[in-house]
Amino acid sequence: MSNLKNLDVLIMNAKQMNEDALSVLYDNYLPHVFRYIYYQVNDRTIAEDLTSETFLKMLSAISDFREDGKSFYPWLLRIAKNTTLDYLRSKYNQSQVLLDEEIEELFFDSRNRADLEHTVITSLDAEEVRKAVARLTEEQQQVLLLKFTMGLSNAEVAKVLDKTEGSIKSLQVRALASLKRLLGKKNGEGELVEPLVGTSTRNRFKKV
Repeated sequence: MSNLKNLDVLIMNAKQMNEDALSVLYDNYLPHVFRYIYYQVNDRTIAEDLTSETFLKMLSAISDFREDGKSFYPWLLRIAKNTTLDYLRSKYNQSQVLLDEEIEELFFDSRNRADLEHTVITSLDAEEVRKAVARLTEEQQQVLLLKFTMGLSNAEVAKVLDKTEGSIKSLQVRALASLKRLLGKKNGEGELVEPLVGTSTRNRFKKV
């Protein structure tokens, strides 16, 4: 993370397959990669396997990494994202993000609520918010996960999702607007016509 000293030098040494540098990167980023994957698969054993796969892919690809040290974490999470989505698509023939009650509580804790617009959260419990989030698009859900749970900046989220920073801002605005509409409907503000991710697609934030 940002507190790693001489990250550029560390990355340079890692690209040369220096074991010490690779070990430092592994030790520092492992908890964050695991957390990101676990939020999506909701299974510790699977998350551990996918985390290991992510770092194996990182090891194979790091020699081709051409950006500065600040870009390494988003680059690594992008590998984790693709690895996780490949797994989910193979299992469900679609991409999913699954949250249980513990994950919902973490996702919508008081620290993150301050970042969401006040009207989205006021007087609403996590279950209602979870159901509303489940109706967002895959990209909107990824933006919320990376931004509010993983704590990435818009620029870092853009690197993970391979989009422009402007696109990430737009996705966040649309996600929050959709949440307000959906939660407003829950509070009796009228009928909404809000498209689902897909009629044959399981909700990405649904507990199974």
